[in-house]
Amino acid sequence: MAGNENDIKEILAVHHAWLESNNDLVIEKMYPNFADPGYLQFNLNGHEYQGPAEKAKLWEGLHQIGFNLSDMKIVEEPKVHAEGDLAYLTTYWSAQVSGDKGTGVLEPDPEPLVFRVTEVYRRDDGKGNQVWKIWHFHASPIASPDLPRFPQEA
Repeated sequence: MAGNENDIKEILAVHHAWLESNNDLVIEKMYPNFADPGYLQFNLNGHEYQGPAEKAKLWEGLHQIGFNLSDMKIVEEPKVHAEGDLAYLTTYWSAQVSGDKGTGVLEPDPEPLVFRVTEVYRRDDGKGNQVWKIWHFHASPIASPDLPRFPQEA
């Protein structure tokens, strides 16, 4: 980790609060972690979400169709790089995904979903207050272990 120890501590606190808000998709816990206005997310579902209010609509929709995330965990300790009023964090998360598969019951997938995460932070809440907030979140899938990587590793 690179940067001021207090900044890193504050960034990690936001990161952990954001992770926790994903358990059961709790909108009230999600809002405080993001710059507003200014937040942009590239979601694991392939779509882009502008601002916490649009993100909240996604979570409301997921609740309506019986989709849920639970048992959110950090798979790899976050790496934080902070300099001045900007920072980024990289890590891997896992989540138990469940949904209504036609039975009327939330059924969990057999294996947790593991994916990589990148977060961009600014010491600005979108209104000029000097607090660390997430300005950009990007989640993406991990390549399958049997997928060739180029160039080939020795």
